[in-house]
Amino acid sequence: MKIKKILFFAAFAILVFVCPLYVCSVDAISGDENIHAADPEKKYVALTFDDGPHPVYTQKILDILAEKNIVATFFIVGGRAEIYPESLLRMKELNCELGNHTYDHVDLSKTKKAGILYQIQRCNEAIYAASGEYPIVYRPPFGRISKENEKAIPMRKVLWTVDSQDWNTKNKDKVIKNVVKSVKDGSIILMHDFYKSTLNALPEIIDQLTEAGYEFATVSELAALKKISHLHEYFMDD
Repeated sequence: MKIKKILFFAAFAILVFVCPLYVCSVDAISGDENIHAADPEKKYVALTFDDGPHPVYTQKILDILAEKNIVATFFIVGGRAEIYPESLLRMKELNCELGNHTYDHVDLSKTKKAGILYQIQRCNEAIYAASGEYPIVYRPPFGRISKENEKAIPMRKVLWTVDSQDWNTKNKDKVIKNVVKSVKDGSIILMHDFYKSTLNALPEIIDQLTEAGYEFATVSELAALKKISHLHEYFMDD
């Protein structure tokens, strides 16, 4: 057991201090070329989905994204990535961004530093095994982690600015209303690919936002645009 712990922390130290893949600034995040070439006067939002992959709803959500030809960011639970790796491959094929949501969906505000590092690293490895790439962003479950402990994670923390409340209402019409009434240029929208109500609400959310002049980006593409002043509140630099 002691040997395993030593090996784990040694591997994590290498990733933190040697591997540049994990450590990035706003300048280092590269978005899609179309985003960089985009009209700076246009409005952008990021759809984000937590807690998956779900055995049914994630693929159906990806069907909608493919049909609408838009991207999103998925904050993935590592244990579920190991069960449904095909969902991660499809996310990658659709140019969606894969983010870390811990391995077991634990409350990081109630977890010791060693446990936090274990959860983040094991989830990173699960995402890499399924997709062939490591995530550069993470979202703590429930949005909670202490300021002290988040400094130990060599990734960018991403929260949200619009909560669809899909986890609370589980009601299609309320989910749509919660998003559309609150969204603005640069919004990061919190949803979950774990509820049928979210699946049912998504096409109308996309259509209404598109009609209102919004275009869709991943969270890292939003950062690359650099035109959203409030992003620094939601992207924590190392």
